[in-house]
Amino acid sequence: MTLAVIFSAIALVLALVIMAIVAVGMNGPVADDAPEIASVLASTAKHLNGDAEPPQGLVNFFEEIPDLRPRSATSASEATKR
Repeated sequence: MTLAVIFSAIALVLALVIMAIVAVGMNGPVADDAPEIASVLASTAKHLNGDAEPPQGLVNFFEEIPDLRPRSATSASEATKR
């Protein structure tokens, strides 16, 4: 249990650091000095907000995963009853 809390805290801190880097890079001094980096960070911000289309590689990855759900069941509750 303690290990799960520690890893959750690490994941939360990492997510906050990434969001801070993106926010500072988009509007801070990096945007003036390196516009190409600011462009990449703006694109990253769109993905974090859910405003951008998913990358084609990710779409292809999920299309390759076979659908393991039973085809005859119309809902998850019906699938577990059988």
